[in-house]
Amino acid sequence: MRVLVNGEEVGTKERGCALCGATWGDYHEEVEGNELFFCCDMCAKEFRNMVQEVKRRKGWERVEELEIRGNYYTGRTCVARSRGRETKFYVRFGDDGEVETFRDVE
Repeated sequence: MRVLVNGEEVGTKERGCALCGATWGDYHEEVEGNELFFCCDMCAKEFRNMVQEVKRRKGWERVEELEIRGNYYTGRTCVARSRGRETKFYVRFGDDGEVETFRDVE
């Protein structure tokens, strides 16, 4: 899975957390068959929940690429891609990592 946060490719310790881009911490998790780096378990939980929400709403089997712009406080505007398909959405998470707001954007 290819992940970009604010225009930079992420997902490894050297490049940054797959959700927020931070390079501190040392948490790894497999998502969509790929080992990704996260700064903390909360970012991993939010990322997993976001991927699951995209798959549920779109009926996709997997997400192959994510572009994420924004942060925890303002929310994130994202583009997900899979098998030549694309969806744009805004997501914001609650205090426990749950998807609090999810809406399609043009």
